[in-house]
Amino acid sequence: MILSTEFLDRLFVQSPFMKKKFQFKHKNLLRYLANTGIAFLIFWTFFFIHRTGLSDFEAADVFRLFHNALMVNVVLEGTRLIAKRLSRKYDWREYGLRRFIYEWISVQVYILLVMVLFEIVPRLFLGQLAFDFQDPEARRNVKEVFVFGSIILLFVHFIRSGIYFYNQWHRYLMQSEKLKKETIKVQFESLKQQVNPHFLFNSLNALSSLIYKDQDMAAKFVEQLSKVYRYVLENKDKELVTLHTELDFIYSYLFLLKIRFRENLQVNMNVPDHLHNHQVAPLTMQLLMENAIKHNIVSRDEPLFIDVFVEGDYIIIKNNLQLRESSEESTGVGLKNIINRYKFITDKKVDVQVTADNFIAKLPLLNKAA
Repeated sequence: MILSTEFLDRLFVQSPFMKKKFQFKHKNLLRYLANTGIAFLIFWTFFFIHRTGLSDFEAADVFRLFHNALMVNVVLEGTRLIAKRLSRKYDWREYGLRRFIYEWISVQVYILLVMVLFEIVPRLFLGQLAFDFQDPEARRNVKEVFVFGSIILLFVHFIRSGIYFYNQWHRYLMQSEKLKKETIKVQFESLKQQVNPHFLFNSLNALSSLIYKDQDMAAKFVEQLSKVYRYVLENKDKELVTLHTELDFIYSYLFLLKIRFRENLQVNMNVPDHLHNHQVAPLTMQLLMENAIKHNIVSRDEPLFIDVFVEGDYIIIKNNLQLRESSEESTGVGLKNIINRYKFITDKKVDVQVTADNFIAKLPLLNKAA
């Protein structure tokens, strides 16, 4: 039976196991070839320093060439394993200096031991241990092997370690940024969920108080409430909405407030039309107005005044202070939510000022690029 090429392709190429195994071997092979290339480069560098040309290449140099290639592979693979072991025990982010010192000492000692193994031990077996240090060539060989050779290999190792540390640092930054975004998203969703029920609860309270007083007004209230809550449902998942969209919502919301408070609540809106394409966080203006009503007296004798206007890159919500006498102290959760929502969206901060007569909140007015 002759196997088809399609079957062989599925078996040896498309198989996930074979892909993983092939990629693993392929990666190791490339590393060994790179190590061998470094060994050849070192050999030919010293060869051309001391020889006049390729005509001086001898049969013994072939052995020396492959001997160097084997030694360099042993050195670089060993130092790679040392670095990997140290990484497991000493995280570079926590033990940076200590890790560097340990790696420097360990790698240097290992390189010298490997050189002794490859240069001295074979001479023991061949009976050629004695060096004639009066011979300039013998001194040169020792210097090249144990001094220049170790320095070059140490340099190569730390270049490779530098690349490894850069990749790890870059990966750490990417993971940190991803985690930061996920954390911010979770917190942002949590903050929005704290705002929305607060709005609904107060709106239903207003409706319950109106339904027994004026059914026609209650019907209009329900109609406007449906528009308001439709806005909440449509924009609750958005970080930003246009100022035009938010103001339309505010006008509907104010209609509900005016039905309840009539002339006891005075709201003055002064926002130029050319700023309507700028953006704000949804429901923040409504929450500030709601808090103003919640914490202040709203009556015929003491009407509450709310002014909405623009100064520079901020939209201002200002109300006069006439605090209710309440045994329950304000927690400030709603205001903290607004501040935190803008903190997640922009570097511009929400500015809150409390004077003897007024409460002033300044919300950043963002353009589309923000």
